[in-house]
Amino acid sequence: MQNLKSSQDFPGVGSSFQEIITAIVKRFARLAGMPMALRIARKVPRLLLDDDGNVLDYDTEDPLGTVTFLIDQYEVLYGEIARTLVHQATQPLAAFTDSKLFREAGLSDEKNVPIRVLLVDDHVLFREALAALLETRPNLKVVGQVDCIRDALAVIEKIMPDLVLMNIVLSDGSGAKGTQAILAKRPETKIVLLTLSDEDTHLFDAIRAGAMGYLSKHVGADVLIKTLQGVMRGEAGISGVTARRILDEFARLSPALAEKEGTPLTFREIEVLRELANGASNQLIAERLVISENTVKNHVRNILFKLHFRNRHEAADYARRHGLASSISSL
Repeated sequence: MQNLKSSQDFPGVGSSFQEIITAIVKRFARLAGMPMALRIARKVPRLLLDDDGNVLDYDTEDPLGTVTFLIDQYEVLYGEIARTLVHQATQPLAAFTDSKLFREAGLSDEKNVPIRVLLVDDHVLFREALAALLETRPNLKVVGQVDCIRDALAVIEKIMPDLVLMNIVLSDGSGAKGTQAILAKRPETKIVLLTLSDEDTHLFDAIRAGAMGYLSKHVGADVLIKTLQGVMRGEAGISGVTARRILDEFARLSPALAEKEGTPLTFREIEVLRELANGASNQLIAERLVISENTVKNHVRNILFKLHFRNRHEAADYARRHGLASSISSL
């Protein structure tokens, strides 16, 4: 999670962070044993626990970072089941904890806390119809409607949407431009672009800008809702055909050409992707590249976000399947 907040942004809930972290550690201790649960948790910077899994200290300047880093560490080993276990551990605390904290930390029960949506589209009838459709779903709440990028930027920090659903072409710029501007102000926001065109230039511009989804306005309501919910779970909000085009494009480009043509990965991220393809752990990658494990984790997160993969295993499989590992190694 980016744009993390300090404990001061959650007045009176300092003890809640300790309870949340302790609950997560003890839930995984039931699965893997306390020694393993502690060994994983103690990789989190500035997190101090006793031998029973109780939190003694944590990074109060970046408490949400501590929580999300801890969850990521468990998810590396246990995959998607880690998220389920985290929710089991933390939901008993939700009734006594600031809901903003749970939403920012990604711990909200999506059945009870609706996804906050901002609509950005200059076609008023379409936008209002879309808002009416989304409001019929209990887990979606439209918190704002605007018709241009400028107005979106004016309200984004006030209404704090979880997701922005935006037209690919607006009066004051493209959806890709809007995506870049919104993510610059609120990086944790998920953005899905709607389009009437399937042109590759729009598609790749949107992905390079950081959009998590790219959908035709011709899709049905059920597909749209399912896509938005998937994006909020970290899945790529694109059709199977679009996904194939993305994979083909990245497979076609060598890393050197990729850099020239402006694909999202930096050279260091390409190096990390190579190591993932070779099955290296974060610790081993850090040793080979002479960087910290925390830096490796950030690079992996960026790779997954930019290439729209759900986990490191998908990224590694992709690199191996399409020959990126060998071509990257030759650089």
